Amino acid sequence: MFKKRLTACVLVQNGWVVQSIGFKRYLPIGTLDVTIEFLNKWGIDEIIILDIDATVQGRQPDFERIKRISKKNFAPLAVGGGIRDVEDMRHLVHSGADKIVVNTVALDCPKIITSGADIFGAQCIVVSMDVRRHPDVRYDVYRY
Repeated sequence: MFKKRLTACVLVQNGWVVQSIGFKRYLPIGTLDVTIEFLNKWGIDEIIILDIDATVQGRQPDFERIKRISKKNFAPLAVGGGIRDVEDMRHLVHSGADKIVVNTVALDCPKIITSGADIFGAQCIVVSMDVRRHPDVRYDVYRY
């Protein structure tokens, strides 16, 4: 029998936790600190934090925020957004991230996936994809 795991994907935009509506609109939910506190109280198995506007704005990840959050967090923490190179990955790991999530940089520089895996281990690198359904394409849904 498989144990079900609960993973929270937390989107951060302009410093606020937001809910995405079709990748077009974002509703503010609250602060990252309070969200992490609640998720830990609920017994979450893993937390993914994605700073969805860091890359677009040309910002690095907020290393200090991740360091602060990781001190209060009890679940494995995956962090993405604004990662440009292996040094950003290294800084995130030193700030408390257990895993690194890459998206745009994986398309722009696919070698970063292998480089990161060679340095931090394959279990540390997660490639994220933003997917939107197209009305003319049928997708099969697989349930495990």
